Amino acid sequence: MLKQPLAINLADLAIFQSIWWLAALWGNSALLGLAALLSLHLMLLPEQLKRDCLAVLVLGPLGWGIDLALQALGFWNLHSQWPFWLLAIWAGFILSLFYSLAWLQKISIINQALIGSLAASLSYLGGAKLGALSFNYSLLSSLAMLAILWAILLPSLVASLYLFKNNEVLQER
Repeated sequence: MLKQPLAINLADLAIFQSIWWLAALWGNSALLGLAALLSLHLMLLPEQLKRDCLAVLVLGPLGWGIDLALQALGFWNLHSQWPFWLLAIWAGFILSLFYSLAWLQKISIINQALIGSLAASLSYLGGAKLGALSFNYSLLSSLAMLAILWAILLPSLVASLYLFKNNEVLQER
């Protein structure tokens, strides 16, 4: 669809931010809109459709499972037993790692960990302020736990992208 890298990155950024806001504000009520945005995103680079779909199908549920486990452990309340809106955020985030967040692949693991610690904590804090979730521990404890988790998770996700970019399974035989 779009051929210019800058245009693709800007479209990715706009779509991911739209997914985040729509999901955080309306939750599962926005699933149709979230599905439309994810479908639009997958059309950005049709030649990468196989890679993008596989990454979303593998990494999206993994991230969603981590968030659901945190709910099951009583870390937070997502106000829904099955917050599919959060799965949509994960899918959008995974796609962004190939596009507008691809620069993360070029920085050190330490910097990835620092960015993950700060950005993810602020994202979840923003979601809490909008009512998408509520922390069951003090704000400081919750943010510290998220910072530790994402200091590990973001570099792991970035490293895993190579499995989808270079794996022979993705190439036509």
